[in-house]
Parts: sequence; structure tokens; C-alpha cells
Amino acid sequence: MNFLIHCWLGREDEGLVAGGFLGDYIKGQIPSELPVELRRGIQLHRFIDVESNRLPEMRSTYKRFGERLRRPAPILLDLVADHIFAKYWSHYTSDNLHRFTNACYATIGRYEVPPNAQGIYRYACRSNLFARYADLDVVYNISRRILSRLKFANQAGELARILVSEETNFRSDFDVYFPLLQAKVTTWRQQHLI
Repeated sequence: MNFLIHCWLGREDEGLVAGGFLGDYIKGQIPSELPVELRRGIQLHRFIDVESNRLPEMRSTYKRFGERLRRPAPILLDLVADHIFAKYWSHYTSDNLHRFTNACYATIGRYEVPPNAQGIYRYACRSNLFARYADLDVVYNISRRILSRLKFANQAGELARILVSEETNFRSDFDVYFPLLQAKVTTWRQQHLI
């Protein structure tokens, strides 16, 4: 899962929302000097990453990226999941997407954003990136940069084709695995009450 879903799964708890973003930028042992609610948020972020990678229903979706994109498929699917969630937002929640994403940026900003996250945080706030995941071109451009970083730049054209041709299947898959992931998060939250 990418930032939008991470934050949404932590909704109604500021530390979990902030951890939904900052969890990608705080590596290794979680620093004990962080506020307890943010430490929980980072723990939830890591739990979601592990569980989403384990879900057979998500793993089966990797094949939609084809053999040439097999290795980066898990990373690409995180972005595709945020795209489906943002594009069909009203199907999954009655919240207002822009109100929710703006609240996320404000919540994250209440915590110390580490230097390695400051650039993307400022960009996300300025451009409302989380809501813009609804735009397939935004997801493609981010994915293309990821492919380049992972030495798969020559597969960008193939990815563009797949994102369009498989969108209906990506959404059908999402409707299967997303409720399963939500249930796992609900159980985790019940077990990790402060």
C-alpha cells in the first residue's frame, strides 16, 4: 500500500495517520524518543506492508504486470492500489477525499518530518499528491521514476499499456484484497490499544 491507503487505514488516530506516511522514512529500530502514538503508527505501517505482501489475493495480482515487470510488481501494485482507492473513493467511503488528504498533511506536519521525507512531504502538501493518485498519469509518472531507479526504465512503455489494459482487473482484485487487509488492520488495532 502507498501513502493514501496507509493513512486511511490509520484514520481517527493521529499517530497512525502520521505513521502511514513517515513509516516509509524511518528505517530500522523505531527510535524510542518518538511519541508513543507515532511509534504505534510506524508499527502499523510495517504491519500493513508485511501483511499486504503475504496476502495471496494481492500476490496473485502481481501477475497482471507480466513477466518482464515481475520483480517491481509489488512496488507498482502499492501505487495501483492507491490509484484505485482514490479514483473510486466514494465507493469505499463517505469521507470527502480532499478534506481527508488535507487533514492527513496537517496531521503529519504535527510531527517532526525527517530530512529524507521533507521534500516529498512538501510536494505532497503543495500538490495534494495523495488525492491526485486518482489520475492514472500521476501514478504512471511516479511508477516510471521507480522503474528507472530499479533499472527497469526500458519497461516504461509496457507499464503504460498494462496500467490502461488491466485497470478493470486491478479494481476487481482490489475489491477482493482490500477488505481482507482492512480486517487485518482492525484486528491489529484492537490488539495494540494504548
